[in-house]
Amino acid sequence: MFVASSVRATVVAVLSLLAAVGLSTPARAGDFTVASCQGDTLGFTTTAFTDFATRGMNIKRACNPEGPGVRGLVTANTLSATAVPRGSVAMVALSAPAGTTFTQLNWAGTIRRADCRYALQLYAEVPNGASIPIKNVRANRGCASAGRAQAAGYRSQTYNVSGATRVVQRVICMGGGGRRSCSGRKLNYLRTYKAVIGVADQQPPTATIAGDTPLAAGAWVNDTQPLNYFAEDNVGVRMARLSAGDAAGAPDQRPCAVATGEGAFANPTPCPNGPGQIRVNTRRLAEGTQELAVAAQDTAGNLGTSAPITVRVDNAAPSRVDVAIKDGDAWRNTNGFAATWTNPPEPERAPIVGATYKLCAADGSRCTQNDVAGGVLVEHSGPGPSARRVDCQPLAARRRGQRRQHRSVGSGPAAIRPRASAAQLRPASGSGSHAAQRAGRREGVRTCQRRDRDQPRRLGGVASTED
Repeated sequence: MFVASSVRATVVAVLSLLAAVGLSTPARAGDFTVASCQGDTLGFTTTAFTDFATRGMNIKRACNPEGPGVRGLVTANTLSATAVPRGSVAMVALSAPAGTTFTQLNWAGTIRRADCRYALQLYAEVPNGASIPIKNVRANRGCASAGRAQAAGYRSQTYNVSGATRVVQRVICMGGGGRRSCSGRKLNYLRTYKAVIGVADQQPPTATIAGDTPLAAGAWVNDTQPLNYFAEDNVGVRMARLSAGDAAGAPDQRPCAVATGEGAFANPTPCPNGPGQIRVNTRRLAEGTQELAVAAQDTAGNLGTSAPITVRVDNAAPSRVDVAIKDGDAWRNTNGFAATWTNPPEPERAPIVGATYKLCAADGSRCTQNDVAGGVLVEHSGPGPSARRVDCQPLAARRRGQRRQHRSVGSGPAAIRPRASAAQLRPASGSGSHAAQRAGRREGVRTCQRRDRDQPRRLGGVASTED
């Protein structure tokens, strides 16, 4: 209902308005909600609406109820003694993203008209169909008495706008009564103070995995690894997660423009497109070679999954290894010795590429230690005859070592221990004085030379592994 008013008196007049029938329908899969003005309880924003105004017309965005003047999203004429030409318009519009449509609009606002030559309109546009009127105060119809204004307030009501792709709010000068202009001396406006609209979107997002990390490139990895991806969608990407689930990596929650605590958004494309990263805990994946993909979720909850990539995971320590002294561990009169072992078969694991050796006196003192890759020649010289003890650990192609002790071999003081490396490589092939190479039964030999020529020495061994 409009209220006709002047400086001296106020009267009530009824003005016929066309309105769509209110309809409330439950949300469907692939739907989301956009809330504006006081419908956006977190920010009172109106960024969902674009605007356009010609000379003599004005648009006001002031939805925070705490403030001076008319509050809301207001389309109006500019107060001026100058006449407003016919066709002048103030308009705001809310457009659905490509590939989506609107479902229903919950709207509340007010209307005021002092010059009957203005039309005040709120309607939804349907592609290749008739527009859906929501509020339509036509120019030069149902006018108030001379010198009086018309006004009406509308409480929150839901309107069926299914299939629409744009909602328009406008005030336009139509002229009339033989005049090609409207008055600017008094305010004529259409004000929205609440607008909440449903958006239907059935289009899934797309996602691709970047091959710029060791995990994505198929290298043998362990522990936590970064996985970079790129995702995009017509309404933006809200989050991304591993297709294997959240156990191996927390979802990448992307920053979205949220309007309410109930999950409404502040604009129709509230979440960003573009790159993102998931931190993958490989210890929660299966060991060995496997496929991994990223699933992206858009604003409406639709899911799109990337093409899978092949990843290789190895978090386990190598299995036990036995070591021995070449030609036995008896006392000898040569100035050197060699240690040998055989790598156990490790299919679907990172290869072994080198060793760490440790050379000590038989009582465990005066130790020296070195890391070597590939073939190894361990030389030792020192004063006086004595027994020596050797520890040797193979280096595996993994990023962090894990140690495991194994039984003794022989009874003498010489020992060799394989271990894993931080380098994440594994061997090619080899035996003799070279490191044990590929996984499987390969023989590695460690030669320790002593420059004392007078006394033989006794050698024995124990073994351990580290991964």
